[in-house]
Amino acid sequence: MKKITNIFVVLLAVVLFSGCCDRSVLDDKGLNYYMPMPENVQYTQSGDQVTLTWSYPEIPDEYQSVSVGIQAVENNIYKAKTTLSNGETSQTFTLTDGVTYRYVVKLTGTFKPEFQEKGRTSTVTSDGVVVNIE
Repeated sequence: MKKITNIFVVLLAVVLFSGCCDRSVLDDKGLNYYMPMPENVQYTQSGDQVTLTWSYPEIPDEYQSVSVGIQAVENNIYKAKTTLSNGETSQTFTLTDGVTYRYVVKLTGTFKPEFQEKGRTSTVTSDGVVVNIE
């Protein structure tokens, strides 16, 4: 009798939990939009200063504004994020001796209202371009 009860409980749990998923949510891959990556990302170093430079690719018409995000990683530890939203094409950082640096440069686009999908994010971020400085 106990074995039958255990089987019944397991079957009941399977039926209950299998009904708790919405397949359309699981299959959804997100937005049908993309943000291109920044182009020509380079750096120049002078003493304890490093200047990152980049250019903007052709931006799709769906976006009303684009900002640049730069993530600073020091000795493999995330330290800071700088966001530039006025069309800048360079940013200077101060370096410390004995520290390895990695900067990740990404673009983030904000949708125009007519392209904003209800219940979705209003921004899309590109893949990052990684710059290693040792």
